[in-house]
Amino acid sequence: MDFSIMDVDWRKLLIKHYKSPTYKLNENEVVVLLCLDDILSSNKILVTGEDLVNYMTLTSEEIDEILSSLLEKKYIDYIRENNKTITSIEPIKNKIFEDLKRDIIIESNEASTKENKEKVDNLYSYFESQLGRVLTGKEIDRISTWVRSGASEGMIKEAVEKVKAKGKTLSMNAVDKVLLSIQKSNDITKEGYSTMSSSYRHSDEETIDIVTKSWVPKEK
Repeated sequence: MDFSIMDVDWRKLLIKHYKSPTYKLNENEVVVLLCLDDILSSNKILVTGEDLVNYMTLTSEEIDEILSSLLEKKYIDYIRENNKTITSIEPIKNKIFEDLKRDIIIESNEASTKENKEKVDNLYSYFESQLGRVLTGKEIDRISTWVRSGASEGMIKEAVEKVKAKGKTLSMNAVDKVLLSIQKSNDITKEGYSTMSSSYRHSDEETIDIVTKSWVPKEK
């Protein structure tokens, strides 16, 4: 993920999410954080309620209570820098940044899962049309294995067309061999080598077979 905390508008994200269960902040705490950011951007000091009283309608005592609350929630910190103690808001900025990265990863995985499901569903329909019948359980597993191995819908359809062009009977095994060759060729073109192998395919399918078998003995 090629971006840093400097690329993130943490203030905007704070305002957007401060009420969420993740942060559990109130409006006064948010204002104090934003005021701290303004002060510390030009002068790194130990900020107290007295320093913030001109920014807000609250008393310095009330602001000190908010600062204590933010410290307890680990959204601010007091650190030593150049032989003096200063206030730092790096904890809240770092939390917002890490939460953003997590959310991006989750959204990316969800999108990938949805995209793969749509791809697999399209391929099921495609193969049923090509074979003129409903797919068997093993054939469905084989298609899922191809998609998990990184084969695109276009590559799989290309393999089907190559099998048909050779005049061979269309079968999953025949498509698998051609598809493996296509994937290897693409890998070598891009990376100079390929890790794809038929043993990888078989081990994946054997795992599926083991997991889906019934291990409960049938009653005699």
